Amino acid sequence: MELLECVEKVIKERRSHRFYLDKPVEREKLEKMIELAMWAPSAMNRQQWFFVVVAGERLKRLISVIEKGYDYILPRLQMFFAETPKVIDQTKRFFKSLGNAPAAVFAYYTPTGDDYSDVQSVSAAIQNMLLAAHAMGLGTCWMTGPVHVEDEINKALGVEGKKLVAVVTVGYPAKKPPVPPRRDVDKKVVWMVD
Repeated sequence: MELLECVEKVIKERRSHRFYLDKPVEREKLEKMIELAMWAPSAMNRQQWFFVVVAGERLKRLISVIEKGYDYILPRLQMFFAETPKVIDQTKRFFKSLGNAPAAVFAYYTPTGDDYSDVQSVSAAIQNMLLAAHAMGLGTCWMTGPVHVEDEINKALGVEGKKLVAVVTVGYPAKKPPVPPRRDVDKKVVWMVD
C-alpha cells in the first residue's frame, strides 16, 4: 500500500469509541501513542505539551471526578441534540463509566502566555495520538468536558502549573461505531485558485 493510501485509510477509519473491552492496553502501545503525539507540529516549535497516562484502579478512582464535567456540557448537549435525546443519555453514561476504558491520557500544555497557540499545538498532538492508537488496533475518545473540573483532576493527579486540554480514553474497542457522514462538504471550502 502506498504511503498516502495508508494515511488516508487511518484517517477515514478512525472513530470515537465509547465502549471498550475489559482488556488492559499494553504499556508499549501507550508509549508509542505518546511518542507519536510528540511528533506533532507546535507553535514556534515550543512543544509545550505534557501528558499524564493513567490506567487501572487509579483511573477508576478518577471517574467520579471526571463525571462532574458532564453537568457543565449538558446545556450544550441539550441545545445540539434536542431532536436526539438518546445522544444525551449515551453521553451521560459514558461520563459515568468512561465506557470501561482501561486507560486514559490527560493532555495538558505548559502555559507560555499564548493560550491560543498552546491549545492548537496540544490538539495537533492529540490528533496524532488518536491516529496512532487506531493504527495499533486501539479505540479512543477525545473528551473536552473534563476541562470544566480541571482543578479537581489536577489535584487528584498531582499536576501543577499546567492547563488541561482534554482527556483521551484508550482501550480495545467493544463495538465498531458507525461511519458519520461528512456534512455540507460543498459549503465548507471556497477555492480561490488560478
